[in-house]
Amino acid sequence: MNPDRKKKWDDGLNNLAKTVANLEASVKSPITEKRDLSGIIKDFELAYELAWKQLRTLLQIKGDPADGARDVFKKSYQLGILSEEALWLDIIEDRNATVHTYDENKARAMVDRIKFRYFQAFANLLAKCRSET
Repeated sequence: MNPDRKKKWDDGLNNLAKTVANLEASVKSPITEKRDLSGIIKDFELAYELAWKQLRTLLQIKGDPADGARDVFKKSYQLGILSEEALWLDIIEDRNATVHTYDENKARAMVDRIKFRYFQAFANLLAKCRSET
């Protein structure tokens, strides 16, 4: 791996690790106010953005580039980097819906999906990325 790509990989991995740690802290904290919902959703959005960009870098390193989050997640699944394609496609859909989540009940439902489905996917992805270095 060339030095520039190595630095990009390492920087991305460090940022992803911090973001997954922040998401973990958010989902493990009690929700006492509406802004707690917003904080969890924001941490989810950041984890999503860093996850697909880190995967894009990994695909580039492997010589199998992809464009856009959906393509990156699908190709990562096809190459065995991700084990649950449907889960990641659900994550994409919920990420796209976050900008249109004004209703508290919808926000709570999304937070439940983040806590009980998506957080572990991000943690697993982080572990997979660490094993790639």
